[in-house]
Amino acid sequence: MHLSYLDYFVFLAYMLIVILIGFAVARREKKTSLDYFLAGDNLPWFAIGFSLVASSISTEQFVGEVGYAYRYGLAVSNWEWGVFAALTIMLVFFVPLYISRRISTMPEYLEYRFGPLARILFGVITILSYVFINLAGVIYSGALALHTIFGINIWLAACLLAAVAGAYTIAGGLASVVWTDVFQAVLLLGGGLLVFFLGVDRVGFEAIRGTGDRAHLILPADHPSLPWTGMVVLFLSTNLWYYATNQYINQRVLGARDQWHARAGILFAAFLGIFLTLAVCFPGLIAYKLFPGLENPDQAYPKVVSELIGPLGYGIRGLVFAGLIGAIMSTIDSLVNSCSTIITIDFYKRFFKKDASQASMITFGRISSTILLAISLLWTPVVASWDSIFSYFQECWFFMAVPIVVVFVSAILWKRANSMAANATLILSIAFLGLPYLLRRADVEINAFNLAGILLVPVIAFHVIIAYLSKAPNLDKVRFWLWTPEMVKLPVADRKSKWYRSLLLWWAVLLAVFIVIYIIFW
Repeated sequence: MHLSYLDYFVFLAYMLIVILIGFAVARREKKTSLDYFLAGDNLPWFAIGFSLVASSISTEQFVGEVGYAYRYGLAVSNWEWGVFAALTIMLVFFVPLYISRRISTMPEYLEYRFGPLARILFGVITILSYVFINLAGVIYSGALALHTIFGINIWLAACLLAAVAGAYTIAGGLASVVWTDVFQAVLLLGGGLLVFFLGVDRVGFEAIRGTGDRAHLILPADHPSLPWTGMVVLFLSTNLWYYATNQYINQRVLGARDQWHARAGILFAAFLGIFLTLAVCFPGLIAYKLFPGLENPDQAYPKVVSELIGPLGYGIRGLVFAGLIGAIMSTIDSLVNSCSTIITIDFYKRFFKKDASQASMITFGRISSTILLAISLLWTPVVASWDSIFSYFQECWFFMAVPIVVVFVSAILWKRANSMAANATLILSIAFLGLPYLLRRADVEINAFNLAGILLVPVIAFHVIIAYLSKAPNLDKVRFWLWTPEMVKLPVADRKSKWYRSLLLWWAVLLAVFIVIYIIFW
């Protein structure tokens, strides 16, 4: 697609604004580790909601998910609309426990509940998955998008993305990440919705939806790629891991002003998710109608944007592509900040320098961020060997997520769960990290969703058996770290009196909306 000088100007202006916001916030923040890693516990609900959306969306969706939707149809919308169950569990069970107990990182909670080895194991799992799955995948797919749009050498593009997103993240920490995410979330949603509405205008909504399996959210159990059994696994394992135990998602929630803002931010993210599907899934359905028979479905988004946005002037093409790059940068900055938080708090201060000063923690966090980005860049050629960007992320996450979810759910709800069971189950998760690569090398044809679901049963059994074969935990020490029904209620200081501030009201509204969506598109 031909880009005008105005498109290039708009694109560069956008990049400059993002960098200026990041560095402006960095200059404003106080220089303490709390400010750097958790934004001083002062994030409002709308910033949390926008940042959750921006951090979770990148080229995995704008390129990979659109390509998946091109291939399989409406059922791919489950990746966005199906998160409501996981967000509800996070809202009711995990957030009140994390915030009331003043948790800074997910590994920190596991140490309080199960001991130091659990903290080390989960910290290692998190760092490995962020560096070799998330960061490497996002950087590669973002570089591929820049290469396709502007013709930049793909490896030079990867270095540019890492350098730009890393610069303001390393300088300002979580606050810079969140406030740049707010700006970028508005643009990425706006650009995606523009493509959707132009597509509807071109071919009509019913034509976009298609017929047969392509027209339904829920597909038969014998569907070769997206069976409904696999969607259940997605809802209750991968989604729950992603939202309830994932540091780079939870970190902005942990930085909330209070529990009301934390929970309201999650509900706002769920609300934005209704429209997010139109922006990151439906363009694939539109592309299928406009360009049937694409050899590589990952080409669907660039082609549909070229077709629908190409004729537009006034810098709109540059703005849409800026939104795409913004989605990439918002994910990179979140991953880098969260990973450096875990390395600094869970390893550096906990095991190497317990008396570390505020300044030394921030310095170490910045150094570790730089090293993490460099390692991720070196791993990007491995990502390039996958047939589909989206399948790379999903296949790598499925197996790793199952043991983690088992450990965290038992940690908050089952008083008999002990350190031996938790540690043994987390070791399984480390072993599962390599499973996708082994299956790929062995050229094994098996549905990854169903395999993850099959693994869930023996993992639960393994966890329970180890728990009963080993010594029961001291309930006096464990009780404080268990969830209790009283936690559902907000503390007095966090309650809001006006009716429109009722979290239960907005949760019920969202539930009703999602029920209607699934009835219509079932």
